[in-house]
Amino acid sequence: MKRVISLDSTGTLVKISSSVGYQYLRILESFFPGALTDRDRKILTQQFNKNFPIHYKDAMKQNPNFGHGSIGCYAWWKGLVRELYLSSNIDMKDYQFSYVFDDTYHQFRSAKCWEPFPETVPVLKALKSRNIDVVVTSDFDQGLVNILLHYGLYNPRDSTNSLIKEVITSYEYGVAKPELLKLVKEKWNVEFHVGDSVDRDVTGAARVGVRPIFLDRKCVGSCEDHISIDNLSGIMDHLD
Repeated sequence: MKRVISLDSTGTLVKISSSVGYQYLRILESFFPGALTDRDRKILTQQFNKNFPIHYKDAMKQNPNFGHGSIGCYAWWKGLVRELYLSSNIDMKDYQFSYVFDDTYHQFRSAKCWEPFPETVPVLKALKSRNIDVVVTSDFDQGLVNILLHYGLYNPRDSTNSLIKEVITSYEYGVAKPELLKLVKEKWNVEFHVGDSVDRDVTGAARVGVRPIFLDRKCVGSCEDHISIDNLSGIMDHLD
């Protein structure tokens, strides 16, 4: 039987370049060049970084899984970004916001805002050489596929050479972890799941019978009951 493992995406395979706040500020400022002082930039970046998780959590409560089966992904993100701007005292006309948001939405589905960790490609190639399939299981929307495609990590048209076998997102299936991991387990019988969230990737995986490996990049040491690694390459030591 073919060996299969599951990997999370954000914080595991890829990360936001610089910070969420930096990216939102960069895109916003491209529409209003020269409007902000250095002090403004610093304050807005801090506000975006602080407020984004709050609005993200609220949006998930109102319309789970990025609006799957309800308002849809585009409207979901548009509402979140509008609230992010309002909470940061950014006021613009509706037509201005529409232009800014549309560009923001598409940039966050490209390589402009994301980058793989240094060890991502070497680890995926090492797994491929050992004939181990990788399924990416992520609480993400459909934009994840574009990001992985850009960096050559996933190619659904060339499964023989693709470093990733399949990409499973909460938006596509309408459920988040741990239910999403349960679906992956039933379809592929994965050996283990690797991720950087104690709640979603470790506790959640264990809850549905998937062996978790905690990717503890910040060395917080909060998962003593399970295997922990501080770099994705550490999974190579846990392959029987």
